[in-house]
Amino acid sequence: MRILINCLVIVFLFGCGSKPDYPVSQSEVSREDSLRSLLADIMALPPANTSEVTYEIIFTHETETYTLRKLTIKSYYGDQIPAYLLTPKNLQPPYPVMITLQGHAPGMYISIGEARTERDAKLIAGGRDVALQAVANGWAALTIEQQGFGEQAQGDVVCNDLSLRELMNGKPMLGQRVADVMRSIDFIQTQDNLESNLIGCIGNSAGGTVSYFAAAMDERIKLSVVSCSFCTYERSWLKYHHCACGYLPGLLKVADMPELAELIAPRNLLIVAGEEDYIADIEGVREGYATAQAIYRRQDALGQVMLVEGDGGHQFYPDLAWPKINDIKTGLKHDSTLLEQLSKVNRGFKADY
Repeated sequence: MRILINCLVIVFLFGCGSKPDYPVSQSEVSREDSLRSLLADIMALPPANTSEVTYEIIFTHETETYTLRKLTIKSYYGDQIPAYLLTPKNLQPPYPVMITLQGHAPGMYISIGEARTERDAKLIAGGRDVALQAVANGWAALTIEQQGFGEQAQGDVVCNDLSLRELMNGKPMLGQRVADVMRSIDFIQTQDNLESNLIGCIGNSAGGTVSYFAAAMDERIKLSVVSCSFCTYERSWLKYHHCACGYLPGLLKVADMPELAELIAPRNLLIVAGEEDYIADIEGVREGYATAQAIYRRQDALGQVMLVEGDGGHQFYPDLAWPKINDIKTGLKHDSTLLEQLSKVNRGFKADY
């Protein structure tokens, strides 16, 4: 009986589209490991850190539908990552968690729908209150302040100038932001009311770029939602003006952006694009998506990469994205529940030898 249970676990893990159904050569495994290692070097990510996660709750605020906690998390670099944690009141824990990332906005408070200026109101109207959207769709939301924005800004220095200074110091801004996402996942794993096996990451523009690269580096992210930031470099970053915060020295010698989907597959990748995006040609998005599809097809996981296109510009499209996200969440919860049940049954049998 124990052998049967073990077989069921193996079938579940390797027969549900999460892994290729053909032998994977050592060279293929080594190529992925080598690519991830090269990317880590280019982003100047800090070494793996197993130190205890330190955080502090600043305050708690109750609403009718969710609890909001303001907190800080000690980063790999030793500074503090400001964050909001929103947990829904209409669901039982543990909650799936969506890490929500702003682009070039005044601060993470935009994610919780707080408009302090007319510009803020316009940003929120453009679908950037993603933490509130996540809670409304059955997720806990962890909103972190990214380096160079809001509470992480350095005086009056704009993101572009700060990013150039960091490049001179050998610390690309994108790498620092990815490291903060990874440390935030460490925090999630310390919270009993959060489901550490059901973590997504979502962002628009610069936030989407971080979501993509964080998923490439951290396999604990089961879903990456990349809005208005996925494209071939030729049709976006090399064609139109972009902030220096997304540039990585020497990356094109290693891979184009869509080719890095190799480090995310077979995990879920949802690409959101605007047909009229002024800094990414939709043709380049579609070309990049075809590259990602080919990567996922090779892993028998074509259904786990998707593209949705809005008929507008450089913004998030909640009405198009969240139905897809919710379908993915349902599948992830089913897989997680089944694996947990199989593991419990397996632990219930004593060795018969």
